[in-house]
Amino acid sequence: MIKTINKILDYSKTPFILSAVIFISSLVLLSVFKNAETQLKQLNNAMLIADEMATSSDNLTNYARYYVTTKDDTWKKKFDNVLKVRAGEEPDNNGVRITFKDKVKQVGFSDNELSLMLQAEKLSNNLAVLEVKAFDLIVQAKQEQNWEIQQFHYTQAQIFMFGEDYTKHKNEIMNTIDKFTKAVYARLEHDYQLSMTMAWILITIINISLIILVISVQHHNKSLVTNNLSNNISKPVVKKKLASKLRR
Repeated sequence: MIKTINKILDYSKTPFILSAVIFISSLVLLSVFKNAETQLKQLNNAMLIADEMATSSDNLTNYARYYVTTKDDTWKKKFDNVLKVRAGEEPDNNGVRITFKDKVKQVGFSDNELSLMLQAEKLSNNLAVLEVKAFDLIVQAKQEQNWEIQQFHYTQAQIFMFGEDYTKHKNEIMNTIDKFTKAVYARLEHDYQLSMTMAWILITIINISLIILVISVQHHNKSLVTNNLSNNISKPVVKKKLASKLRR
């Protein structure tokens, strides 16, 4: 073992090889950290997408319930605006006109993750159909002259918005969004852990290479000094021999 180490240290190209190893490992390490940064950004984007979907769904629910309760058209306009933003007909909070589907596709999720989020949007849109039915009942009630029929429409609209069927569909939307979030987190956490493991391996390689490089340089310097001393000691001996020969 010691002989092998000495051979490595004595090899003249060892410092150059170690320097190359450190340089290449450093480049790979930078790439690993860049990849980890990308994974964190994707996770953040996933959280933003999930939050946007959940918020828009909650807004639709709240505005619809406010409308059937107050009969104030202001809430219906707010409701319609949410759907228009999701459809790309109106700009979002960032001033960009883009459909929610296209926004999700731009992030780069896996097929399963993309399917879950688009399923959540589909469920939300389906629930909007039920909400629109409730709106139609409010409109019919406002036009109705018979008080009893009018109150019947109002009651039916509220049943649509506060009944068990509505709550069931609403929970299905939120559960799908939760599944999407967990799927993205599980995938990215696994990838991130792999990146960190690779980073620690590369850091260890770099540190070990640096230690060996320092030892190798010192070993070569020591050998050089030893050789110089040997040469300096041998030269006077030659001179003495030549001098003795001249005296004779």
